[in-house]
Amino acid sequence: MKLLIAITVAEYREQLQQFFSEQQVSFYNEIPMQGVKKLDKAPHRLGNWFGQKNSAIDNIAFLSFIDDNQADGLLEALSHCKNKMPRCNIEAYVMNVEKGV
Repeated sequence: MKLLIAITVAEYREQLQQFFSEQQVSFYNEIPMQGVKKLDKAPHRLGNWFGQKNSAIDNIAFLSFIDDNQADGLLEALSHCKNKMPRCNIEAYVMNVEKGV
């Protein structure tokens, strides 16, 4: 058994839901989250909201347990899916699950 973790910006939520449906992922969890991107350049003004050093991004994470056979095909299909979306920043990982109850 594998654990699939996919994280992307909230705007791609429906595209990933459709992708999981097409890939016959029968169960997954969605977790809304806020990502933080540290800005490289110095803040414009300190002491006000323009001067923030960090920029918040609305993200969503998808977690699913999938069969070993499905894992490789799913990552490959997700790679093709990413190529279709402009400026796509989907990050996906598959990890082995040793034991569970």
